[in-house]
Amino acid sequence: MTIINLMQAYELDKLSKLDFTDEEIVHTLQTGDLSVWQEKVPNYEFSETMALYQEGEQFFLDALHGNYRIKYVTLPGIQRLLYIRFQLEEGKDYQLLETGIQHLTCNDETIEKLQLMLSTNWSLAKQVDGTYSIFVK
Repeated sequence: MTIINLMQAYELDKLSKLDFTDEEIVHTLQTGDLSVWQEKVPNYEFSETMALYQEGEQFFLDALHGNYRIKYVTLPGIQRLLYIRFQLEEGKDYQLLETGIQHLTCNDETIEKLQLMLSTNWSLAKQVDGTYSIFVK
């Protein structure tokens, strides 16, 4: 399991949606010219992606394929990840509280991925009504 920071998770999600092959992504990182990505996603510099790649190619590829845990994530970070990675929206797919999330409805695959990526300070639990909650431990 690769451990990454929240910005790396955001950048990897954006990168994974650009329809590049692993080989194209690795080649771009090897050359260091990230302009082709920056043109497609202007608000991202992908500097965190480059830093992750420099830790090791296999380490990077594992994270790119979603095999990662985030070092530390806040509630707003979870909200953003729910939206950008899983297209889950507050008020439609879950209810936001001051200290967490409740009534999260999504498929089992999403729950498995979410469980793996949440930092260890969060607890994901299935409720009796079949929905899920995410709260600080």
